[in-house]
Order: sequence, then structure tokens, then C-alpha cells
Amino acid sequence: MTDELLNHPGALTGDVRPTTSYTLRVNGVERPVADAWIGESLLYVLRERLGLAGAKDGCEQGECGACSIQVDGQLVNGCLVPAALAADSEIATVEGLSGPGGASDVQRALADSGAVQCGYCTPGMAMAVHDLLQRNHRPSEVEARQALCGNLCRCTGYRAALNAVQTVADAREAALEAELAAAEQAAGETPAPTAAAPVPARPTEQSFADLALAGELPLYADAELWHEADQLIPAQQQGEATARAGGYAYPPTPPHGTAAPAGGWEPTPAHGTAGADAHGTPAHGTPYLPTPPHGTPHQDAGPYDGTVYATDGHPYPQYPGYDHPAGYGAPVGYGAPAGYDAPAGYDATPAHGIRLPEDENA
Repeated sequence: MTDELLNHPGALTGDVRPTTSYTLRVNGVERPVADAWIGESLLYVLRERLGLAGAKDGCEQGECGACSIQVDGQLVNGCLVPAALAADSEIATVEGLSGPGGASDVQRALADSGAVQCGYCTPGMAMAVHDLLQRNHRPSEVEARQALCGNLCRCTGYRAALNAVQTVADAREAALEAELAAAEQAAGETPAPTAAAPVPARPTEQSFADLALAGELPLYADAELWHEADQLIPAQQQGEATARAGGYAYPPTPPHGTAAPAGGWEPTPAHGTAGADAHGTPAHGTPYLPTPPHGTPHQDAGPYDGTVYATDGHPYPQYPGYDHPAGYGAPVGYGAPAGYDAPAGYDATPAHGIRLPEDENA
């Protein structure tokens, strides 16, 4: 182990920290890194070893956002990412925003809106705006504030940066709509737009997917533009044939009352037409019959004779051979039954505890 440390290249300077070699893919270019300390941050390697000084070293604690870069499409603070762990990843820095034509639209918007003063936070701010517009092509002000809250600025503040976000979003949407309108016009799908009747071009899912593959937009977008929920089926007049793909059409819907072909459906009867086994449906506007007052006889019954059924004085039922028991008064309102003799030895209802004659034989 001692011999290995003495043979290490850093042994002459007294640096015995472990080193490693790896390759970083930065802005689409493979950049080898040799004999780098394994604990070096990605920010340090980009600036000191690869010469990409766009990302700034502000706090080295991930608080200021001046070193904002993208690793595999995710916005990160370069000072917090070990460079060795970023090998085989796709790294994007502020230098990659500029193209052959100069600064990108994000960089130009930040400069035109006055969001640049000392310039130290500008590279990180530009990366944050670029990342936001990749994920959300039409961010609200609240979403833009949330995206920029990790980038500290003590010179110009944030209003100019928010204005730059809105400017870039408007310009990209207008350019996309113009491109789609030109493509549709060239394909002959829509007539040429005029001042009186301009053609409203709408972004489509395929157009966003194409731009995403080119690195300009993500693979997803606002649901309002992806799914055209407002494209409703136009109203169809009754009897009008509906066109179908392939050059043929659905048969038109027959109007009400049209006779059906042989063996087909029957025409819909008009209102008021009597059916085979039911009363006819009254025509529209026919008033209902009024509800009769209480006491009105039904149509199927005879006239009410006005008889009042009494509950008192109803005659007692007469049974042949049944005499009224001795000592048993007739009930109120009832006549005494005729031909009813009391049984022998039974005068009245005996009191509780009195033995009856038949009990002797029990």
C-alpha cells in the first residue's frame, strides 16, 4: 500500500488523494478528464479543467443558483454534483445555448429586458429560464417565479427576468403557429389566410414531438394544445348524409313520418295518432282533464244514494234456538235475541274463584 502511494503522481507534491479518469459529455461533445481528484465538483471540473467558465462559482453551497446547469435534462447546481458521478451523462451549460447565429432567444430577451447588470447571476438565470420553457412552453407568472426562486440577484431584481420569460414564450408560440400555418397552406389542406378570414393555426401533438426530438421542446406540453377538446363535431341537419373516410357516406337519417322500406322499420306515428291497442296520444297543447272534487262518483259506479251507515242501534243478530242467557242484559242498542235459553246452572258470569257445576266432574 505504501509503495502504491509513493508511485502516485501526486506523491511528489504531497497530495495522496485518490484520483480517477473519466469522460464528460458536455453540450454534445465528449471531453476527457484525466487524473482528477474523485471529490472534485462538476462546477470545478467545468471551469478549471475544461475551460467552460460560463457557470459561476458563487456560494459553493447550492444557494445562489449562479452555477445552474442541466444534467440529463434536469436543472441542478453544479457545485453540489461530484464530477465523477456525471460521467456518461448529458451535460448542458450556458455555452450550449448559443448557436451559430449568436446568442439564443433566452439570452437576447434577458439582455433586451434589462435583466443584466453585473452579469454574475446571468448564466444561471439563463439556464433556469431555458429549463422552464423546455418543460412549460406557456408558464404563468407564478410558475415563472417558482422556477427562478433558486437564482439570487442583487442588482436588477426579478421583474426584468419575468418579462423576459413572457417575451420568449410569446415569440416561440407565434413562430410555431406561423410554421404550422405555412405547412398547412403548402400541403393544400387549408385555403390561404386573408385579412378578413385568417386561419387560426393550432399546435398539434406531432409538431411538439418533432420539436422535442430536436431539443427545442419537451416530449410533453400543455393539455390544452395536445388534446383539441374544443374541436366539436359540427351540427348535422336532419336528412343530411355524413361523410366518411374512404369516399362514401352514411345513409341520411329519415325525417319523422317517413315510411320504412319493405321489411324495415315502421314510421314514427304523429302526435294524436291512435295506436292499435291504446288510446291516441293527445296533440301538443291539449289540456288535461280537471281533477273531480271529492265525493264525485266514478264513471263505472252508479250514482251515490246518500245513505248514512249508523254505528249505534244495529240489531242484535238473531240465531234460531238461541235464548238470551238469564241475568245477561242485552247490550246497549242491541235487541235481545229470541229463542235463547240459558244453560242449566249458568246464570251469569261467575266471579273469579267460584266453582262451577261441571267442575265437580272434572
